[in-house]
Amino acid sequence: MSRYIICGAGAIGSILGARLQRSGQDVVLVARPAHVQAILRDGLHVRFLEEDCSLEIKAVSDPADIRPNGSDRLLLSVKTQQTEAAAGRLAAVFPGKTPAISLQNAVRNEEILARHFQDVYGGLVDFSGTFVEPGRVVHTRNNLMAIGKFPQGLDPLAQSVAADLQHAGFQVEQSENVMAIKWWKLILNTTNALLAILDCWLQKALSDPEICSLMAAVFEESLRVVRKAGIKLEAPQGTPSLEVTIQKMKSGGIASEFILPEDQRTYPSTWQDLRLQRGETEVDYLNGEIERLASRLGVSTPLNSFLLRTVTEMSHRKEPPGKYSTEQLKGIFEALRRPAKIVSPEP
Repeated sequence: MSRYIICGAGAIGSILGARLQRSGQDVVLVARPAHVQAILRDGLHVRFLEEDCSLEIKAVSDPADIRPNGSDRLLLSVKTQQTEAAAGRLAAVFPGKTPAISLQNAVRNEEILARHFQDVYGGLVDFSGTFVEPGRVVHTRNNLMAIGKFPQGLDPLAQSVAADLQHAGFQVEQSENVMAIKWWKLILNTTNALLAILDCWLQKALSDPEICSLMAAVFEESLRVVRKAGIKLEAPQGTPSLEVTIQKMKSGGIASEFILPEDQRTYPSTWQDLRLQRGETEVDYLNGEIERLASRLGVSTPLNSFLLRTVTEMSHRKEPPGKYSTEQLKGIFEALRRPAKIVSPEP
């Protein structure tokens, strides 16, 4: 039996760990000290989509407290800005041949891991969770994952991990082009900043035609840049393409039940970082990735650049979510997308 070391066990990592352990796997969570202390004292409490669960699970705040063995598989769910440091701590404990699997947003984590570990895998996490308080998390939405070898391909290890995740209750796709799936997810994540600025949860946004229109505009701008760069995109099987998603949003949104208790709402991690005043977010690896790509291509991304700049400033100033209303943001977007007026010189 394999042992799964989950580094960055906040909401997503804790949900993963709980499901894997309930399916019979050996699991160790690596998490913030307060979360670890609560788990060791009272157990890990998870509200899944179908039921509530409380379980005893191994947890540490430092990978150095784990004794490696030949069955270890490293699953990373930290934010991208934390990956280099996390990989370094793991590499100081675990041999370089230990499989390292990025279950993270953005598209730079795998190449960082490859500087420390020989066998690196990319993973898609397309489900959502909320960290309620230390020791308590809620699974709020979806159940989809994907995995493949980095930079491409499938091998027995990827297939084995996929089987374990499937047995744990996730819908898992095995992909020979997992980075194409991760680029697809990155484009979806470019609206995380928008929802944080609006102080809005996803279910409400999907049911609001005006917010959907703003989201569609960001998706279109991001997709245009990625297509121009010739980067391959691949939606998971059974999932609408970005073009279809954009059209639905332009047509008025996607009906969704949104009158929910706060702990059952799906807020993006960017919103959570602003709310907790952490002083940093993942926005530079989401909207910033699009902006840097556009700069190399010689094109502009006014919407992504605005979202990047605004959330970065809010984070540095420890501002809470909700800087602008939907109407205010609509006006800003209209101004940003308006062609610059050319003024002819006087004769």
